[in-house]
Amino acid sequence: MLEFIDEQSLCDAFKGFGVKPNLIYFAACSVLKGRNGQRFAERFLKSSGCRAVIGYTTDVNWMLSLLTDMLFLHRFYRDENPWRNLRKIYESVRDDFKPAQAIGWTLMENRHR
Repeated sequence: MLEFIDEQSLCDAFKGFGVKPNLIYFAACSVLKGRNGQRFAERFLKSSGCRAVIGYTTDVNWMLSLLTDMLFLHRFYRDENPWRNLRKIYESVRDDFKPAQAIGWTLMENRHR
């Protein structure tokens, strides 16, 4: 059975989670869609203290999202300093795998850190 968790409960559940560098990956459709999605990500980042979130702005094709996710994770974990190179790793996937742009794959970094 699927259950719904509201934005505030999710932010509360992750409050202070980002003591160490953390990246939260919302691998679900449309989590970061539009102004509401952007505001959610900003509130989540501020509450959690995480370094960044990644998610989608569209209803994604599961195969394209899987390929995007795997390309990113492969590059992230193979990088010698993934936290310093986070934006560069993200952009390399977005530039090399054009469907990532079409499905709205998005990185938002914490401005409050």
